[in-house]
Parts: sequence; C-alpha cells; structure tokens
Amino acid sequence: MKKYLFFVTLLFFLLFTGVLFAGTLKVYFLDVGQGDSTLMISSTGEVVMIDSGPDENLILQKLKELKISHIDLLIASHPHADHTAGMDKVIDIYKPRAFIDSGIPHTTKTYENLLLSLKRNNIKYYQATARKISLGPLLFSILPPADPLITESELNNNSAVVRLDFGKVSILFPRGYREGTRESARKNR
Repeated sequence: MKKYLFFVTLLFFLLFTGVLFAGTLKVYFLDVGQGDSTLMISSTGEVVMIDSGPDENLILQKLKELKISHIDLLIASHPHADHTAGMDKVIDIYKPRAFIDSGIPHTTKTYENLLLSLKRNNIKYYQATARKISLGPLLFSILPPADPLITESELNNNSAVVRLDFGKVSILFPRGYREGTRESARKNR
C-alpha cells in the first residue's frame, strides 16, 4: 500500500509540475495599417518580431502597449517600407540580438536607415538562407527567397519566409507574396 501511495503521489507531482511549467506562446498580429507586423512572446521570455509595418509611430506605440523590453530576433521579410518603416527606431530602442532579411539590397532611405541602425548598434546581421534557429522553446525555419529570383515584383515575391514551430503548433509567415507566385516560389525552393 505504501508503495502504491508513493507512486500515486509521484505521478500526481509529475503531472502537476508538468502543467505548471508547460510553455505558452503569445502571437500578436499587429494592426499596423497596409503592411504586416507579427510579435511572438514565449513564456520563457524570448521575443521575436517579423516586419514593422508602414508607420514607425504605430509600431513603437504597439510595442510600448505590450510592455516589450527587448527583442531577441528581428526579421524583415523584404525591404519595402510597408514592412520596414520604423525598424531603425525599433533597433535603436530594443537592440535585438540578431536581424535577418532577404538579403536583396534596396536603395530607399527607409532601408538605408535600417542598415545604418544595425551598424550603429552592432547588431548581428544574417541573410535569409535555409536555416533553423532555436530560441528557447521556439524553433524558426528560415526559407530564403526563390533561387533563381522570381522576376515579377521582385521584392514582394522574393521575401524571406518564416515557419515557427512551438510544440505541436506550426505557423507559416509567407510575407509579401503576390497572388500566383507562391506556387512558383515553392517549386523553386
């Protein structure tokens, strides 16, 4: 009987602490106007942001409302302003540990400011190549732009694609792709 009670107690303890320490993930699809911005926060404190939208004041306000104190990984799917406006300010304030983008250069002032901010803050820059990035319980699969590049609307259709795996949940972020090009991109990967 004592042996049985011990195993029941042990089982209860393991189940109870497993529930107590189970990880959670919050994903915010931020309303930032024309573009997109997604923020992911794990229960262990990792913070990842994909794109910033077209309005720097709006994204900074959203991050402040969510009481974000840091960003571990910042990703720009492609360098159009509706995905990167204000990223230079996000970098200056939140000092992400690393930054990833499609690796396709762009000559707009918005993108130039972003690159200057990365350099000024000594942020690690990575071009989107096929890789996996593990941040605590979060596993990101980065898919680079198509090779060869898709020629229609070059930047939109050659965005970095991100897949997040968290436990049994997967989320795909196929930013910027125009209708009819996703299949072409999939075939070229």
